[in-house]
Amino acid sequence: MLGITNHSKVPLRIMAMGGFVLSILSLLTAMGFLVAKLIFWDSFQMGIAPILIGIFFFGAIQTFFIGLLGEYIGSMHTHIRNMPLVIEAERINFD
Repeated sequence: MLGITNHSKVPLRIMAMGGFVLSILSLLTAMGFLVAKLIFWDSFQMGIAPILIGIFFFGAIQTFFIGLLGEYIGSMHTHIRNMPLVIEAERINFD
């Protein structure tokens, strides 16, 4: 686990992109429910759908911003750890 978290920002990027994709999907679902409610006004069931859409949307927004915060912390970690820019395999013509 330390090998993944110390040398890669991929999990942070997955979290940020996953939150963004989930927020877009929940917005599309909300628009679909709105259109269905407007078209089938009398026969469309009221109740739990708006609450679930709201919970999923705000959860996705929180996931996105946690991933964004993780990207910021990962960037700070990259600048702080003082890794060399290149690794020399061998030196030629240096004493």
